[in-house]
Amino acid sequence: MQPPDLSGVQRIEHESMIDPWSEEQLLAEMDAVNGVAFVAEEGPQQVCGYAFFRTCAPESELLRLAVARDRKRQGIGSTLLHHALHFFSEKGYETCFLEVRCSNEEARHLYMKAGFQQVGIRTKYYCQPIEDALLLCRNLNDSRGGNP
Repeated sequence: MQPPDLSGVQRIEHESMIDPWSEEQLLAEMDAVNGVAFVAEEGPQQVCGYAFFRTCAPESELLRLAVARDRKRQGIGSTLLHHALHFFSEKGYETCFLEVRCSNEEARHLYMKAGFQQVGIRTKYYCQPIEDALLLCRNLNDSRGGNP
C-alpha cells in the first residue's frame, strides 16, 4: 500500500465497516513501524480491496480486510488473504491471528476456508453494536488449511 492508495482505501473503509477508521487512523496504520498493508488494484491506483496487518515476530495479526462493495464475491478478499499469509510465511512468521464479529458469516467463511481455526471468544469486543468476537488463528507452517 502506498500513499496514493489512501483515497480508494478510505472509500472502501467507509462503505464496508460498521465503525470505519478516519483518514488519520488509516495514515497512522500505513506508517506503523510494525504494520504491513496490502492493496488489490484493478489498474493503477484503482483500489478494489485492502488488508492491514500488525506484526510481532513470530506472530502476525490481521486488523482489517475489506473489498469494494461492487467487487465482492470475485475472489479478491481470498486472494489478498492468501498473498499476505504467503508473504508472512516466507518472512518466517509462524502464526496469524484475527478477530471477527460472530455475526459476520461471510468473513468467517473466508477465514475458515483459508485454514483459520477458532481459539477463543472475546466477550463484548465490538461496539456499535456490542458483539462478541471470535478469535481465530492460522498456523502459517500448516499446509492443510488452504493456501499459502
